[in-house]
Amino acid sequence: MPLHKTLVLLEEIRKYFLVDFYSLESLALAKVLVSSISNLHFGPEVGVRSRKVDVEVVGTWLSEIDSMVRDLEEVGPLRDTTTYICTDDSRQLSHKLRPNSIDAVFTSPPYPNEKDYTRTTRLETVLLGFINNKAELRSLKRTLIRSNTRGVYKGDNDDLWISDNADIQFISENIENRRIQLGKTSGFERLYHKVAKLYFGGMKRHLADIRQYLKPGAHLGYVVGDQASYLRVLIRTGKLLADIAESLGYEIVDIDLFRTRFASATREQMREEVVLLRWPG
Repeated sequence: MPLHKTLVLLEEIRKYFLVDFYSLESLALAKVLVSSISNLHFGPEVGVRSRKVDVEVVGTWLSEIDSMVRDLEEVGPLRDTTTYICTDDSRQLSHKLRPNSIDAVFTSPPYPNEKDYTRTTRLETVLLGFINNKAELRSLKRTLIRSNTRGVYKGDNDDLWISDNADIQFISENIENRRIQLGKTSGFERLYHKVAKLYFGGMKRHLADIRQYLKPGAHLGYVVGDQASYLRVLIRTGKLLADIAESLGYEIVDIDLFRTRFASATREQMREEVVLLRWPG
């Protein structure tokens, strides 16, 4: 019943399509679909909880619309502020941005673990028509930093970017040796060591590519977390990312502890940090 109501509402939104409002109405639906209407549960991986017999779909959606209207009214005085949004692969931005145009970067990229972010957002992605088949899903995944085995494809070669990084090569070898020692033979497990190299290679591509678009003195902040998802081999993501950035000419301002997270694999508190960088120009 909740799905039926949602599809009827979506059909009505599309029937009375208005360019100025359609994207906002769809965004409101996407938010309440995941947070209130569906059976999804995030803990932290996406799963399904007890089935909901019925949900107030339209009223929940309208309430979110009201909230968005209030937000827009509050920022009304800033309506003349220029905003540019591009959807692209962060490892190759050459045709999207102007040289020396960025003052600051702040983002939380994926970590090297088994979290498939396209699965986390699959419900709203499919329902709103952003992907319609496996081929389109695969095309989307190819534009993402390789951070999990479900996003690795034949021909991926970001690992070549860190072939001379002894620390990352050592971690990759440890993961593979641990897999052999434990007798793990699944296709995904065989890719664990590869993902670690592809991830840091992809991040190095990003940091190398974005340099030409940064203004001298630009600051960058990357929220990343330590990981032990791959057979309990510890990966100090923040430290390794900072070392890569320094090799590309960035200055390391600091590595700030943001919070700690409990890791079920090791039963330990893992560090989540903000890697602060400066581009000298």
